[in-house]
Amino acid sequence: MSAKPVVRFLVVGGGAALLELVTFQVLVMFGMDPVVANVLSFAVGMTTSFAGYRLWSFAGNHTLPIGSQFGAYATLALINVLASSLIIHGLVEAGLQPWISKAGCMALIAGWNFLLLNRLIFHRHPATGN
Repeated sequence: MSAKPVVRFLVVGGGAALLELVTFQVLVMFGMDPVVANVLSFAVGMTTSFAGYRLWSFAGNHTLPIGSQFGAYATLALINVLASSLIIHGLVEAGLQPWISKAGCMALIAGWNFLLLNRLIFHRHPATGN
């Protein structure tokens, strides 16, 4: 596998993650519950990253149509937001700062996501895939 999809994944994912983390922190600073802020900031990051991944990170002649890709991506995102919300809740209750809890969850999810996005959701036909 070429390093190109990995680098592009990190650029898009890093930008979306930064946007998500800033959105989360702003919402928490304005008094929103960290779990609610997680769900809303996750939605911001998800829509940004889906567009970037489809159009640039994993660009090519995809095996799935865009509707199926978005459905699979949204399902993965739902699993991620539920798992991260549970983890964030537990870590905040244990005394960890909300932003540290959020950042840790985001790092764990990134590795899992690359594998699923590259091999399943944004899989390209062999002639164009990386």
